[in-house]
Amino acid sequence: MTGGPHARIRGVGLAVALGMTALAVVVIARVVQLQAAPGDRLRPFLTDGQSSRAEPAPRGDILDRLGRPIATTAFGWRPFVDPTRFPSPPDAAIARLAEALGAPAERIGERIIERVVRNARRAELGEGPIRYVSIGGPLDDSRLEAVRRLSIPGVHLERVPVRRVAATPDLAPVVGLVGAEGRGLTGAELAFDDRLAPAPGSLRYTRDARGRPLWVEVGSYRPPAPGGDVRLSVDLTIQAIAVEELTRGIGEADAAGGRVVVVDPATGDVLALADLVRRPPDAVAFDAALIDHDTGRGPRFLLIDGGHQPADRPALRRIRCVEDVYEPGSTFKPFVWSAVTERGLMRPGDTVDTHRGRWRTPYGRPLEDVTPRDRQTWREVLLHSSNIGMAQGAARLSHGQLRRAVIKLGFGRPTGLGLPGEASGIVTGAADWSDYTQTSVAMGYEVAVTPVQMARAFCAFARSGDLAGTLPGLRLTASVADPDAGVVHRVFPAPVALAARDAMRGVAEAMDRRMTGAGRFERPPAYPMFGKSGTANIPRPDGKGYVEGQYITSFIAGAPASRPRLVVLVVIDDPGPALAAKRQHYGSWTAGPVVRRIVDRVLLYLGEAPTALPAGG
Repeated sequence: MTGGPHARIRGVGLAVALGMTALAVVVIARVVQLQAAPGDRLRPFLTDGQSSRAEPAPRGDILDRLGRPIATTAFGWRPFVDPTRFPSPPDAAIARLAEALGAPAERIGERIIERVVRNARRAELGEGPIRYVSIGGPLDDSRLEAVRRLSIPGVHLERVPVRRVAATPDLAPVVGLVGAEGRGLTGAELAFDDRLAPAPGSLRYTRDARGRPLWVEVGSYRPPAPGGDVRLSVDLTIQAIAVEELTRGIGEADAAGGRVVVVDPATGDVLALADLVRRPPDAVAFDAALIDHDTGRGPRFLLIDGGHQPADRPALRRIRCVEDVYEPGSTFKPFVWSAVTERGLMRPGDTVDTHRGRWRTPYGRPLEDVTPRDRQTWREVLLHSSNIGMAQGAARLSHGQLRRAVIKLGFGRPTGLGLPGEASGIVTGAADWSDYTQTSVAMGYEVAVTPVQMARAFCAFARSGDLAGTLPGLRLTASVADPDAGVVHRVFPAPVALAARDAMRGVAEAMDRRMTGAGRFERPPAYPMFGKSGTANIPRPDGKGYVEGQYITSFIAGAPASRPRLVVLVVIDDPGPALAAKRQHYGSWTAGPVVRRIVDRVLLYLGEAPTALPAGG
């Protein structure tokens, strides 16, 4: 017999192979035909079979200067609805979904039904349906489990990054806010968004007719890249100390608010930054009709705007240390004193006639000192904060010389700290600068500054050695502690800056003695410091002068006095009328003790050895 069983097997195998090949050719030809000319009945159902899925990546962390977390990213689950699969009629499903989410059924239903209606219109136009409706933000664990138990068709969960802020609410405006799309909206989140923002990954895959994944082509996966971390210059421990003492100071002064800035003068690093607003129960909205025409006084007006401080969204609060200006009063005098001294127009030992505390300028403006004295040295003019002495010294400068000195110190322009919304401050223009302006600026009026501008400028007195008299660049990100890296430019010769520091050391010692005698300190001051107090009237909201009896008070200091590691500014907004009645509303009474307590606590935290102070202060 020819061929035998093996030949028959080979024949059958060949026939099967030819049949399978022919079938494959037919299938391929049909696929090609369907792809190229699917026909009118199939065309609406034709897709490319490709899907893409985003792979989220975490946003970079915001850390404090020691690497402690301030804002971090975790992943959570967010609900959404596919309206093409949602039950119809939808009322019962919407009610169950709203209960699980803890949200109003009207709001949930409105979003879903609106999209169902829109899809019907799209279908009439031959357009594909919208299959994604967001119905809320990331869920906590209890809500997440409630949604999972619903088993409602078309209700799904997606994994999304969730920003968590570990810092206290006082720091929230500095940290800022991240929007639903994962981009920074305010504060440091916005300022450093390019560095913090992640690069999401993607996965592209082929799916079958039922939408089930089939395979992933080589090169179709791009892994996600997390955002970079940002280390702020803020120290969470110093921030907590500053806020605690500011809160205490506001309460003791029955004040309407307060601000605090703590800076490392060597580097310009901002170590703490906060502001608090309180509504005094006895304050009323400003109304000029309530002011007595004879005395110029009225009730206590609500002059510190608390309307911008939403309690439920602390990240949306204004950063008044950066965005709002005030007239600094006598804390501005060291800058004018140094400008006069630098030009040799007055020397620290020169004598000034201060006219027993009352004097009228050559152009007729009356001036008065808080403490009347007959004659003072130029050093004592700064030490005793004499308005009369400062006005006479400033008069020896030309208008242009004083204005240029103010501009050189950085007033009238932003510090470049990096936070959005930073104010420039206000410096009178050269064309409008008058003799009246010259006198006002000498006393810290007719110039408006931000707290961060004041803190930076004061660093000129707090830098050591040859760097005395120079300004650092103010920074919100942590920097290497290299003083040379922080030099911007020289504003005063080093001997002039050190002479001003020496005079202001006497100011701080006098404040310490007065407050110790008044029982304001639980323990004796631990570190020598130098500083200056300031008290300025608050401008009327209607622009017609100042409100009588209401003040912005402040104290600014550097410590330790011999080699400063800190500059601390505290502003107390509108101390209560009871203090004004006792003449204890001044900056040395309200803000000075707060600065002292911050200085002592922070320097101890930084490991600075306490120094014996002169007896009584």
